[in-house]
Amino acid sequence: MVSIEIEAFTRVEGNGGAEIVIEDGQVKEVKVKIFEGPRFFELLTLGRYYYDVPDLEARICAICYLSHSVASVRGIENAFGVKVTREIELLRELALIGELLESHALHLYLLVAPDLFGYADAIRMASKHGEIVKEGFTIKAFGNYIRETIGGREIHGINIKPGGFGRYPTVEELEKIEKNSEALLTFAKRIIGLFASQKPLGAKAKYYIATNGYLYGDKLIASDGESFDYFEHIEERSLPYSFAKQSHYKGEIFMVGALPRLILKNNMLTPMAKRLFEEYKEQLSQGYVSLNNLAQAIELIYALERAREIVKELLDKGINGENITIEPKEGEGIGYVEAPRGALIHHYRIDERGNIAYSNIITPTAFNHAMMELSLFTEAKKRYGNTSEMEFMQKMEETVRAFDPCISCSVHLTFL
Repeated sequence: MVSIEIEAFTRVEGNGGAEIVIEDGQVKEVKVKIFEGPRFFELLTLGRYYYDVPDLEARICAICYLSHSVASVRGIENAFGVKVTREIELLRELALIGELLESHALHLYLLVAPDLFGYADAIRMASKHGEIVKEGFTIKAFGNYIRETIGGREIHGINIKPGGFGRYPTVEELEKIEKNSEALLTFAKRIIGLFASQKPLGAKAKYYIATNGYLYGDKLIASDGESFDYFEHIEERSLPYSFAKQSHYKGEIFMVGALPRLILKNNMLTPMAKRLFEEYKEQLSQGYVSLNNLAQAIELIYALERAREIVKELLDKGINGENITIEPKEGEGIGYVEAPRGALIHHYRIDERGNIAYSNIITPTAFNHAMMELSLFTEAKKRYGNTSEMEFMQKMEETVRAFDPCISCSVHLTFL
């Protein structure tokens, strides 16, 4: 028995690797090792006053801080039975769209595209494909502008508050978002064909799971037709080789992310994104993990179209800028949000003084951990002994990259 070690995944967020176990010349097992240290955010929130918690949760990740902030405030508001206004919901959705644009552009243009053009990184790729790199940076910068405008800062913003916002955007800021959303559609459309050309990698999940709204909801939905709270059908367990928990749905492996969103919620897509989904529907339905890249490319179109729709509605109605008053009380609530990488959960119990008594966070990368192992196993079994060592390792890394993992987010353990 021998092991092939991927010591560290490259061009992904965070530190992780894999062990591929070979026995009698056959691939027997794959372990995805999330060895970045646990950060204990669930424990850090215990005993804290509810109002301070979203600002703390925003520190979980620099890339998807808004997803954590919005999931946190939604969990808190649900615990108190608070319903916010349409204006607040739209602005939070706009923030999530900015995050999706920034994150997808980073992943597709700068981390995955070099594989498709045969380069080691985006810097080398730029020597012959500089226009693509520039367009990726432009979309990414626009996403960051939205994040800063709504979230307060590009990184670890603290403007998302229970009941509303610390500051509301100005008309001029919203008009700028509307204008750029229209202009950048041309860039985003150009990249679709590139990711449609990617050869299949990885496995196909038995189940897809997402929130019941496109970027947030009040339940999870699954490809078998279930609508449920996460604790009803998802089992979490710890692993001896990973600081990320691993989850199964009804005992089976599942996937979250852009591909499950398109498969489960294509009826919610904006017009151009819907047409692209229909054009590539047959290809996407094959379900290989690498198709998550094509799904993200279509979601760039969705995000730009939806940003324009949201801003138009806000400008037509005028910005009211009023928060909802919250009276803390004992309660329990769950915040379901779609981070760029898939479904994200913040679950709280709050005592009568408004302090956090219980906290649980499940991130997309933790949800996808078992699917990552299955995909690497499938790809390794197909390629071991049939390709060069260099190509074998390259395809293992490309398979992992298709999940767009956020490893730092995934290291959440609870001891309650």
